[in-house]
Amino acid sequence: MRGRWGLTFILLLAPLVAQSGCDEATQPAYVQVATLRGSAYERGFQHGERFAGRIRSLYTTLLTQSLMPYLNRERPDVASVLLRYQSAAEGVPDSYFQQWRDDCLATCERNCTELCGFSYLLMRDSAEHLKRYIPQPYLDEMQGIADGADLPFEKILILNTFFDTLLSFRSITYYIRQSQSPILVGAVFPSAAADGVDNDGDGQADEPGEGVFQPFEPSPYAALVEVPPDAPIHLHLHDIKLGIGTDKGDTPGVDPATVRIRHNDVQYQYPRDAGIITILPSPQDPQSLEVSFLPPGGFREAAVEAIVVQAGDFNRIVNPPPMRARFMRDERVVFSTRGYGQPRQAIPNQGLADGQTQPPSIAFASRGPATTNGEPLLAHHFALLDSNTTHKHTVLFVHVPDQGIPHAVLGYSGLVWGMSGMNAEGLAWTFNTSDTLDNPMVEAFIRELFDARLVGSGVPIGILGRDLLGRLGTVAQAVDTLRRVKPTFGWNVLVADASGDMAAVELDGNLEERPEGGAFVIRPEDRDGGEDGPFLGGLDQNGLHIASHYLKNLDDLTTRVLVFDLQPQRYWSSFYYRSVRARAVLGAGLRARHGTLDADTAIDLLRTPELVDQRDSMMAAVFTPRSLRIRYAMGQVPATDGAFLDFSLADALAPPEAE
Repeated sequence: MRGRWGLTFILLLAPLVAQSGCDEATQPAYVQVATLRGSAYERGFQHGERFAGRIRSLYTTLLTQSLMPYLNRERPDVASVLLRYQSAAEGVPDSYFQQWRDDCLATCERNCTELCGFSYLLMRDSAEHLKRYIPQPYLDEMQGIADGADLPFEKILILNTFFDTLLSFRSITYYIRQSQSPILVGAVFPSAAADGVDNDGDGQADEPGEGVFQPFEPSPYAALVEVPPDAPIHLHLHDIKLGIGTDKGDTPGVDPATVRIRHNDVQYQYPRDAGIITILPSPQDPQSLEVSFLPPGGFREAAVEAIVVQAGDFNRIVNPPPMRARFMRDERVVFSTRGYGQPRQAIPNQGLADGQTQPPSIAFASRGPATTNGEPLLAHHFALLDSNTTHKHTVLFVHVPDQGIPHAVLGYSGLVWGMSGMNAEGLAWTFNTSDTLDNPMVEAFIRELFDARLVGSGVPIGILGRDLLGRLGTVAQAVDTLRRVKPTFGWNVLVADASGDMAAVELDGNLEERPEGGAFVIRPEDRDGGEDGPFLGGLDQNGLHIASHYLKNLDDLTTRVLVFDLQPQRYWSSFYYRSVRARAVLGAGLRARHGTLDADTAIDLLRTPELVDQRDSMMAAVFTPRSLRIRYAMGQVPATDGAFLDFSLADALAPPEAE
């Protein structure tokens, strides 16, 4: 089938007219379509020449003005652990960072704040290290972009690798902060010990320890069921001061004045709501704080209840300003009360929308009885870091290479990759981020400790997607490749093909060298907890839906390095609870539309308000592999507020009619 795609085909750039419902849609001002053909270098040159201004704009507004200042602010936390990034101001004038910065400033003529800052060093070093994992055709394509746009290759390389570097770096800095913040280490439902009910679903009632979660373990399901509604919940908060880090000299312990508990949609805080929130200090353990909570009138009968817990420590961090304490991430505990009548796994740890927390990326694939005509579809909404700029640089790229399979990706000017795509053989691909410490930057820390260097390793995720689309035609082939790849970070991949095959693949760095490797494959027929358990990845055997947390790879990393207990993502990731909630909302939407799914109803689902990040929505798409059509929305924020344009890959690749 691949042989028919050759240079003899002339690509057509037809005007894009789409139907979204019954309304005619026109191309948004920020969206462009580009067909690139020839060798990798030639396609890159066409890209760079056409989008030179947009490439400069994306680099400047996203990297120079937004991300680099953010990364520079993170240096003190990193330098408190990794010695090579300390500065002369911290008493280390001969560190790797300080010597590089001094040399850079001595020769720099312009843009010195950018080019001689910590963030540029981080991105440059990581990009150079990632370069060795990038297949040569994509390096050639980057060189073509650089030449076509008259930009240094180094900047194009950084632009194409910053995403993987940023997420790996963020996981480290966020974990360092969280390891020095209060944590919820225990939760107790005292009334569950003697209520005559099996509250935890283990087949026993009132056994020793029922209702006691020590240690507390975040879960995608309800913690307990059928809890008496008139009894309080006890929470055990703990804060420590490590021997390293920016707060090592501060007073340990949880500041009672920072305790906040939101019950469903009502926020309580101490000491204003003393009595509803009761504080019980532990004189023998100044690092701990016992908190008891019971809302006025108790919890509701026969209902699902949710509490969200937050607290800070006694720190007064001043660098970078403003002065502040360290706060734990919001921890959510969900349970049902007496009379609700559903088992734990039927109650997602969903909570309520708070009007502030934004959902992460989501994706789903459906086929057979789930769709109107039985044909497969794959849908995706990616949200992360628009920063009021990326949506202004969106491009649908159609690649027709000299060798390989023609394919289309939804991406941005200057990038050789996109967030999702489909090829001429009907293989559709997309990915979501998935926080994990099981990544190459952490691997360097485990290996080199205080002298670790912050560089990425592995194939950048977007380039991996391009490589699959350019070489493979089936899900089976894609899964086989993903099992063997070295990923740069944690990713949740979803692939579907024209035959209706589909798979979700959860990727991590496999630092503990598990026998199964770093790829956890989820098929529609897989169940959670045995053959009688619920379907792991979807509602039934005809679909999968994912967000930004692991469903199968639950223990992605569990190890200790010096004073740091490296934990699985569910214990520390700021995405975890948001992702659990988004996936539950997505699942409910799929259930309501079962049997009626097509491109239009999939778009309707992607527009569900609770699934739309109002600040950082980047792009959304529905792929129909058999018809080779893409319905996509990008170029505005949120992306789903705009019309979904209709693009036919088959038409774009059709040979011209004979005159």
